[in-house]
Amino acid sequence: MANTRYSTALHILVLLSANREAHHTSASIAEQLGTNPVVIRRLVSDLAKAGLVSARRGAGGGVSLGADPAETSLGQIADILEYDLTFDAHDLPVREGRSHLPGAILSAIEAQRRELHTASVVELDRVTLQDLTHAATVRAGLAELVGQGMSNADIRNGYRIENGRLIPRDDR
Repeated sequence: MANTRYSTALHILVLLSANREAHHTSASIAEQLGTNPVVIRRLVSDLAKAGLVSARRGAGGGVSLGADPAETSLGQIADILEYDLTFDAHDLPVREGRSHLPGAILSAIEAQRRELHTASVVELDRVTLQDLTHAATVRAGLAELVGQGMSNADIRNGYRIENGRLIPRDDR
């Protein structure tokens, strides 16, 4: 079974970043993601401990973004969630008289896994939550225009991208 904790956290954070004025509850977020509100509340709790979100309980409560998306990298989010971006290494059964090669192989695999995780985090540190929010909002805007029947050429000629939003061109 795939671990979707990191992508779910990113989804929550981008949703909060893109729609700061909207009222977000664990139930409304869970409905959008097709999951249980308890799953969202657990993840929001971890994100709140790290200061990435603010959560208010009770009537009128909800979740809002607690950090500057331009200052929050995707690598930081992976570290906060203690999410391993690589593969799982296997275990070896304990056996008397076994050669040292199986243990050495597993040690080399584990070292490679750690290096891959570090490289992944370094790469993700180049991307901010704001970058991901802009990419998502542009895609949503494009999907809306395509849904209205606009052609790719009309979209390219009629719109420009500014701060993660599609803006009608004034120079038409």
